Amino acid sequence: MLVLYLRSRGVPAALATLVLVTVGVWALDSRAVEILLLTVAMGVAVTSAGLAGADVQLDRTGAIPWPLWRATHLVMVGLAVFGLVTAVDLWDMSVVLRDTAGLAGLTGLATAVLGNQLAWTLPALWVAVCIVGQPDNEALMWLAQSADSTPAVVMASVLGTVGLAAYALTGPRGT
Repeated sequence: MLVLYLRSRGVPAALATLVLVTVGVWALDSRAVEILLLTVAMGVAVTSAGLAGADVQLDRTGAIPWPLWRATHLVMVGLAVFGLVTAVDLWDMSVVLRDTAGLAGLTGLATAVLGNQLAWTLPALWVAVCIVGQPDNEALMWLAQSADSTPAVVMASVLGTVGLAAYALTGPRGT
């Protein structure tokens, strides 16, 4: 059943894309925070399409514990992105973990509110704001803060938790 679930969610293609992104970032060999933000955003974006099946209404009729499956799927997305970005070994691990957890949660929230087709939009928008904006407001610009920023950790934790709960409990928005 797990193999069918993974194939129906496009996990093999997303994983291959994640590996290619990781190799590309490794080849760039740049410690710029913008590269980190774009890498994590691309990671959660390519996996966001698999947060819902081809027919959301059909999925809802399945006699399996969907909240557990959804929560596990989103956590595994975050762990895969975190693991591959950390493997490049260019950035502080705590910053990568914070940014990955926050953006994965934001992707889950976007999936619950907008559907999986548009789940990439909220993380991409927030990353764009953090890249072009000034890092004055630590809570709003949490992605671009240093590892010791408490408001950034709190904001990422809240987004991660709320996004995980919203996605796990409500599932993807129906089409």
